[in-house]
This record gives sequence, structure tokens and C-alpha cells, in this order.
Amino acid sequence: HYYITNNLRCMILRRLSMAARALKPIYQEHLPLETIVEKLNFGELFKSTLRIHQKHHSIAFLSNPVKSEKDFLVEGNNQNRAFNGDLVAFEILPRENWKLNKSELMTNLIGNSSKDTDLPVMGQDEISFQGKSYNALNVEDKFLQKTAKIVGIIEKIHPRKAMGYAKVYNKNFALFSPLDSRVPRMLIPLNEFPKGFAERPKDFADNLMIGLVKRWELNGKFAMGSLLKSIGGDKDDLVVAATEGILTENDLDDSPFPDDIDAGIPDFKITAEDVAKRQEFDFRKKCVFTIDPATARDLDDACSVEEIGDGLYEIGVHIADVSHFVYPGTVVDDIARERTTSVYLVQRVIPMLPRKLCELLCSLNPGVDRFSFSVIWKMKKDGTVLSTKFGKSLINSCCKLHYEHAQDMIEEPDRDFEEGYLPEIHNGFTHRDLSKKVNILHSIAKILRKQRKESGAISIQQCKIKFSLNKENSMPSGLGSYKSKESNKLIEEFMLKANVSVAEKLIEHYPDNAIIRRHSGPKENVLKETKKVLERMGIEMDTTSSKMMQAALNLLQHAPNQPTSVGLVVASLLAKCMSLATYHSSGEFDSPTDYFHYGLSMELYTHFTSPIRRYPDLIAHRQLQAILEGKKIGPMDFDEVSELAELSSQKKYASKLASDKSGELFLWLFLREQIAMHEPASVVDIGSESIDVLVLRYGVQVRIWRDYIGENIEFQAKEKHWAHITWPAEGDKKKCSKRYELLDNVVVIMKAGKQLFKINGALPRPDSTDELHVPNLEGFASEDV
Repeated sequence: HYYITNNLRCMILRRLSMAARALKPIYQEHLPLETIVEKLNFGELFKSTLRIHQKHHSIAFLSNPVKSEKDFLVEGNNQNRAFNGDLVAFEILPRENWKLNKSELMTNLIGNSSKDTDLPVMGQDEISFQGKSYNALNVEDKFLQKTAKIVGIIEKIHPRKAMGYAKVYNKNFALFSPLDSRVPRMLIPLNEFPKGFAERPKDFADNLMIGLVKRWELNGKFAMGSLLKSIGGDKDDLVVAATEGILTENDLDDSPFPDDIDAGIPDFKITAEDVAKRQEFDFRKKCVFTIDPATARDLDDACSVEEIGDGLYEIGVHIADVSHFVYPGTVVDDIARERTTSVYLVQRVIPMLPRKLCELLCSLNPGVDRFSFSVIWKMKKDGTVLSTKFGKSLINSCCKLHYEHAQDMIEEPDRDFEEGYLPEIHNGFTHRDLSKKVNILHSIAKILRKQRKESGAISIQQCKIKFSLNKENSMPSGLGSYKSKESNKLIEEFMLKANVSVAEKLIEHYPDNAIIRRHSGPKENVLKETKKVLERMGIEMDTTSSKMMQAALNLLQHAPNQPTSVGLVVASLLAKCMSLATYHSSGEFDSPTDYFHYGLSMELYTHFTSPIRRYPDLIAHRQLQAILEGKKIGPMDFDEVSELAELSSQKKYASKLASDKSGELFLWLFLREQIAMHEPASVVDIGSESIDVLVLRYGVQVRIWRDYIGENIEFQAKEKHWAHITWPAEGDKKKCSKRYELLDNVVVIMKAGKQLFKINGALPRPDSTDELHVPNLEGFASEDV
């Protein structure tokens, strides 16, 4: 009787304990915004954007207000239901909660020890060495990782949407698992799923779906969500389904323009009044031309150059005058300012403006009159600017050159191009006229580029993958890499020059509300860690300024007997250190020095040259026109410019994420149709169970897990330094092994994983017939910061 009673008592206590734990909140209640603001003002809290690790979602970071110090680590429940990208308020945890950086401390202890035989002993939160215990309370700050806890969300930036797969969880709910592990799993009511989902779950196992997090309770292991859409997943519609998912989870608008949108757009008509107003800038009889990719349909920039005597040139950059057709407050303007940017995916473009504008009325198509906005310089052949003019203009482009055509003219300036090789040339000009002008611009562009680099501009050359697509189904049929040639750089230099000239004009007249583009440079703490990685690779790099960084990068990329892979790996690592450039209203900063664009090494910069695909450029056009009309107050006040600048920065980042994800999708689709693809790569990181390599031809990083290398292999590793792999005897092949170190050139075997987007990597046996050939990697496009 006692035994039964005691067991019953124990069972009841266990049940009560479990119930209590279930009721006990996992997370902390978020502070009200008013409290957050008050505590921020008193320095009791700090704010930052949450960055959750892409592969380890329990690890996240927040920027340290002291830029030279390490970011704060935010682990597990301390993330407190905030999402990646959210602007959050946080408190710094007490020192006893900080993490010991064991590897750095061990290296320091061993290096300072006179006894070679002594080795530190690692515990859970401490290290014992020579009779002394080292922990968070008795070591220097430099050996600690400071930690933080999120106490509130200031602004929800993440859209709370994700694509993924769902399975039945219980009789009321399905469990939705996002492909992006940084988004929590969520419970979604079964009645929101397609008919038959609960009864035949296997029929829907491969169906991509889009979920929305609606709430996340204090004691919720899972968030509570809603099903936005079941988008399919059959082979035939996978591209459509996955693309829809990519756009949705990045909160990018893909809806069709309203049917009557064209009715609100003025027809193209050049009136006598237009001609009179633009008389000084009427370039219709001059040799104006465009240089663009062969696939371009929205041509928003053109160039011209005229010799005006005494060794001087009149050089013009002519930009599509979108503001002539798009007025503030109209339906088309409202849509454009919501989208803020066109989105470029592998197989399609989601335009900011309707087709009537971006491909017809505004596009600077050849042989037709067009409205434009021009920047005109009187310039010496060494690039010295003597004067600058701005004005609404008229042009009639004589030719739509492709980059390949302009490159041929640069490489063969005296070539007689055979009939039909070049596009049609209008207005009585010839290929000789075009070739001469292209080469004048090229010679000046080279000088401008040299001057920029000497002043500290940094150019991080990275490979970027491109795809050949099947015209019938848009599936990838081949891979390649984008390469930047002299013709690309020619256009780039003059677009940069125009943007700088406009920025200077805007700041001169509207110092408090000019639209500017700013780049704050590398993230100091990430740069410090990258320098340590480079040191382990045997590479020392001066990163005190962009100029010194570029000089070091140049030495690496052009050093004799240096594999081209080394420069590419270092460039890839440095690119990850860089913050993204952002838009701002100039009045947000106390000093003009804060406008600085680190990557371009320019004191002032804005975007003016692509108004067809970027809304900030349209703002710059309107501000510049107001200045030319003598208006002392700009068309937008500080708050409006600042709000639009912030939205534009967010949307530009979202469009970049979508574009990158689209590339990952098409690489996965291409690999899915291959047995395997063998590619030259270079080792960039070594973990306890994996090796990370950079695929040199395509700039893709692939993780090689020990389980994918082969069966019965032995894998020994010293993290961040080396890995030793042994393969067993197999058939007529004997047991063999190889040691891999950072920067080693290897062959990686790439295969599509079962899960969408996932690429699996493997290493061939050292005694296999796979040959290692490092491709020529000169001239890849720079990463836009």
C-alpha cells in the first residue's frame, strides 16, 4: 500500500513539475517602445540590427557601439523572438555570462610558457594550466566574447514570411519548417491547408509552401503561423514555385501593374516649349550612343564626346528623363516608390516601372528622339574637369552598342567592321566615328580609374556565376562567369563621375535633405577576425585604410609565381567584411566627413544614373531640377527623404538577397541534372567535421562534410588549420591519405542535395584520375558595395 501511494505521489509531482515547466515562460516579455526609448537615452540599453548566423540559427550577433570592439554574441533564448534583420534593443549581460575564447587563450598561454611539455586542460567554462584556473572572471577582456540579451524590438524589418515544407503535427495543426533555419518553425491550423493534406500527407511532402509567423508566445517552442500559399513543387513548375517563394520571403512585390496604369502615363510628344527649354542641351544631331549588355532592354544611360580645341573635350553623360513622365502623387509614382528598385533574377526582371516607360518612352533606344537629363563636362585629356553643366536635354542615340562591340573597338581601333557585325548606325554616323569616340572615352576612363585607385578606392574582384537558359522552359542549360572588360569599366567610370558631380550639386544647395549614398566601410570586428584567418594562411595584410587594403590585394593578385586562386580567396574573405552601402538624407549627419563612401573613396556620392530601375535616382533628378529652376527649398523635406532613403536601402538589400537566392536555385537545378560536376576549388576554412572550399570558377562556397567524402574514411582535423583524411582500400586501390591546409587547391565534386538549394560537396580520392587545373581568373566583375 505504501509502495503504490508513494509511486502515485511521485507521478503526480512529476506531472505537476512538467506542467509548471510548460507554463514557465521561455522568453522575456518585450519592453514597451516608450520604455526602450527612455532607457536608450540614459545609456541603459543599446540598439542594433540582429544578424542571425545562416547555418547555426542559435547564434546571432549585435554590433558593438564601440566599433573597434567585437560584436556581442546573442545565443538561443536570448534572441527573444526577434528575427534576422530586426532593429532591436538589448542589454549587455554580466561578465560571468560572457564566453571564454578558448582557442585564443590557449594560444596565448602556450606561447608565454617556458615549459614546452605543459598543455592547457579545457573544461566547460574554464581552462586549467600550470595549476591555475582561467575563466570569464579572471582573464583579460580580449580573451572574452561579450554576450547580450534582446529586451525589445524597435522595428520589425524581417517580413515574417518564409517558404518551406509542412507535415501533420497533430489533429489540429501542421508543423511548418522553413528552408531558412533563421526563421522559427511554426504551427499552422490544418484547415488552412489544401484539401486532402491531413489525410494524404505524403502527396504534399514535396509541395513548397509559404508560411507567415503571426505570433510567438512567451512559452512557445514553436511560433504560431498562417499558410499564405501552397505553391507546388512538381519538376515542371519548380522554378515558378521557388521564385514566388524567394520573392515572398523577401517581401518583394511581384504583382502585375494595374490594367489602367498606362492611361495615367503621358504620351511621348516633343513640343515647341520642350525644344525651347532644352535648346542649350539639344544633342539630337550629335554622336550620342549607348553601351549595354546584349540582353538589355531598358537603356537608361548614353554617352557623347566632342573635341572642342586646345586639347579639350566636351563629354556628356545623358540619363533617361523619367521625371518627365512620372509625376509625384500619381499612381505610377506611388508604385515605384513602394518598390524602390527593379529586381534582377536569373530568368526574369521584376521592373520598378511599367513596360511602357522602362522599355519604350524612357529607354534611350537608337534612332528616335528621347528626353534625357545630362551632365556635361569640359575636360582635359588627363581627366581634369574645367567646368560642369547640368540640364534637361534631348538626344537621338545613333547606335545601341553591346559591351562586346565596344571592346572590339578598344582592342582594334582601326578595324573595318564587316557589314552586319555592328547594330544599325543612325543619323549619318559611321563605325569609324563610333570607334574614335569610344577610344577617346576609354583613354580618359583609364586615367580616371587610376586616379580613383590612387586616392584609395577598393575594387574587390569576385567571380559571379551566369547561366545559359533553355528558351522553352527557362531551365539552366549551361554555366559561365561574368567578366568585366575595359568596355564595362569605361561606362562605369563616367557613371561614377556623373553621380559624384550631381551629389556635389545637391549638397551645395540642399545640405539638409539631399539624397546621398554612403558606405561606412568594413565591419571592424569582422575585419579583425578575417586578418587572423589570413595570418593562419601565411598572409599579412595592412587594412588600416582602403588604399592600403587595395595595395595589398594588388600585390597578392599580381605576385610572380602566386596562384591566381590566392587573390580570389582573399577577395572573397574581404568582401564578407564589408558593410553594404546605404541611402541617406544628408541632414542625418553632423559632419560632411560622415558622407564618405569608403569603397569608392569619395567624399560625396549619390545615385543619379539609373532612374528606370532605382527610385533614389528619381529623387536626385527631381532635386537637381528644383535647383536648376532656382528653388531654395527642395521638392521633399528631410523626413520624407530620410524615410524613402531607409526604405530604398532595405529594398535594395532584399533585392540582392533575392537575386543571390535565384542564383542558388538555378545552380541547384543545373546540378540536379548532372551526375556530378568536378571543379577546381581552394580551401578557405576547416572545421572539426568539415572543409569549406571556394569554387574558383563561379565564386561559390561549398561545405564538404566528412559523411559526404566517402564510407569508412578517417577524418582528423585541427580547426582553422588542417585536416587529415584517410581513405580505405577499395577494389584494386590501396589505402591512401592526404593532408589539407588552408589555401590548398583541390578538386571538389559538386552534387545537388535532396533539399532545394542545398549543394553537397565531396573530395575525390588522392589516387583518382581527377586532374587539378586552376582556371585563368583574370578580369572578373567587382562586387558592388
